[in-house]
Amino acid sequence: MSFTTLSLSTKLQDTIKKLGYTEPTLIQQQAIPILRKGRDILATSQTGTGKTASFVLPMLENLSERTDIRVGDDRYKIDALILAPTRELVVQIHNSIESYSTEFTHKSVALYGGLRLGSQIKQIRAGANIVVSTTGRLIDHLKNKTVDLSIVQMVVIDEADKLLEMGFINDIRFISSKLPKKRQSAMFSATFPTAVMKLAKTLLNNPKIIEIKGSISAKEIKQLVHYINEEQKIPLLISLLKQKDAKGVLVFVNTKRQANILVEKLELDSIKSVAIHGDKTQGMRNQALQKFKDGDIHVLIATDVVARGIDIKNLPLVINFELPIKNEDYIHRIGRTGRAKENGEAISLICAKEVEQFKELENLLGISLPIISTNEFTYTPIVQLSSKKIKKIDAKKSEKLKKAKELAQKMMNLDKKDHHKSPRNKRHF
Repeated sequence: MSFTTLSLSTKLQDTIKKLGYTEPTLIQQQAIPILRKGRDILATSQTGTGKTASFVLPMLENLSERTDIRVGDDRYKIDALILAPTRELVVQIHNSIESYSTEFTHKSVALYGGLRLGSQIKQIRAGANIVVSTTGRLIDHLKNKTVDLSIVQMVVIDEADKLLEMGFINDIRFISSKLPKKRQSAMFSATFPTAVMKLAKTLLNNPKIIEIKGSISAKEIKQLVHYINEEQKIPLLISLLKQKDAKGVLVFVNTKRQANILVEKLELDSIKSVAIHGDKTQGMRNQALQKFKDGDIHVLIATDVVARGIDIKNLPLVINFELPIKNEDYIHRIGRTGRAKENGEAISLICAKEVEQFKELENLLGISLPIISTNEFTYTPIVQLSSKKIKKIDAKKSEKLKKAKELAQKMMNLDKKDHHKSPRNKRHF
């Protein structure tokens, strides 16, 4: 199938062709025709499958292009809204809109915290009719009356499961109350938990449900596992980076503190690295990401807060220094490599306390991942006792405790008898 079969205009097809896209992905094949017809959808698709284009392309086609110059409060009225959980994802979607809309009059603006409202307000006044935003920053603009949702024609909620997981349900409800009832809506989610389904019932009108199943990692991403003692993780990471002459490696950790520690350790071994996490300002995060893309920094260390918003072309390797807190985030992590049908590699460093979780992850993926090892770095597994052995140990402990109690009772009784005996020498001193 080609993009010519997806009811897209000639000018948009020409733009797509110039960008190097020839064949639509599964999510694009299914979502674009439905959205072009103006119907609501609830879709699930893994990262790296071209999800952004599946809602941006029909949005550009469906929205009427502005020809008039708006003045006064009308300048703050927008035609389309896209909500995303992180700043990085907001910027990524905004950049995609700019790439796809070169032949349209549509203008996009990215709204997120860490920047002054003033610069964003200027872009809205200048004619931006598509807003891509985090929930918190959009609410700031709504309260400031610098964004008006009263005539919105299309709403997209991207990464809905992540938004709910991060506690933004009340923000979404507040924003929803400002939207017109008559509109087109779309929700995209990596999974369909109960909370997402409940939200979909309140926001979507008889949606078409699209599920793109299967792992994108099976073909494009080579997944490997290295079992390692926890104290050897940092030396192993350094060794892997040096072996591969790493230039363009994304390393995932679970905490800001661990990210900062790794940067310090890698710098000591002359490996250029930088950390991005929630404590970094947006300017610092943008600068770090740009340096990484430009090749000035070879290793980017990130937490899951920014995992879903990182879009880097030709990223050859992702390393899970730690398994994610939620197994579902594993897919999003490794999905940073192997994008757009490019080959990629993902290595996970698993220590003893992560083995059980890793087995659960393999069950979730439905595959058994190959194990790699080196002579220098070994793994000492924790000996798991069988239930029979545990019962025997418990029985022995109980028997010893019983004997100890009996002996203590005998000693107490003996003391009582001795206390009541008459002294042999009855003389008083």
